[in-house]
Amino acid sequence: MDFKKVQNVIFPKTGDRKKYDDVSRGYHLIMGVFEIIPNLEAIKLADIRKGEKILDIAFGTGWVLERLINKVDGGTVYGIDFSPRMHNVTWERLKKTGLEEKADLVLGNVLDMPYKENTFDVVFGSFILDLLKEKDMPVLLQEIRRVLKPDGRCVLTTMTKEGEGLLKAGRYLYEIVYPFWPTVLGYRPSSRPIYLSPLVEKNGFRIIRRRITRTKMFPFPVEIVVGKVSEK
Repeated sequence: MDFKKVQNVIFPKTGDRKKYDDVSRGYHLIMGVFEIIPNLEAIKLADIRKGEKILDIAFGTGWVLERLINKVDGGTVYGIDFSPRMHNVTWERLKKTGLEEKADLVLGNVLDMPYKENTFDVVFGSFILDLLKEKDMPVLLQEIRRVLKPDGRCVLTTMTKEGEGLLKAGRYLYEIVYPFWPTVLGYRPSSRPIYLSPLVEKNGFRIIRRRITRTKMFPFPVEIVVGKVSEK
């Protein structure tokens, strides 16, 4: 196996949208234990400021989105996701906590977002780039760049090819097993390690903060990048 190469993304035969629809009710129980540490670190690195206009792409169950709302204090958090059932789960979460009026959610494609140019102060993307085909990664980054204000910043979290020692061993193990993950009740892990920092820099961003961390239960390496638009 060539560990330097980014593997092709693998989804269940039923497709990526149906996968997330099928697991919407239990997704946070499935993946939350893996993603919670990187997501909390990313929210901290984002340095959210009062009144900012924030977009959470591929918001899933709304766990991150809810915390962004609590951080922004007076601003509005927008969200886009292509799964109708994830959309419903998130609305239910927000209604239970009384936060629904502070969110604006749409069903849509993150590769072709229904927002005007120069709209957002922050675009937050948690474990979405590492779910895309390699050819679509620059497309998403250009969309993020388009909707960000000239002084805006992106906050991106993915599995990564970076990391040494235990993290490197964890990545090798993950990549060996990745093609063979079983599909259980319509779900299989699809994120795989990518080269996040070079990808971000090649697509018009200047990295201002960066951290290598790990998933909670297993030492799989995760990279968090905060980037600013280089020039508009």
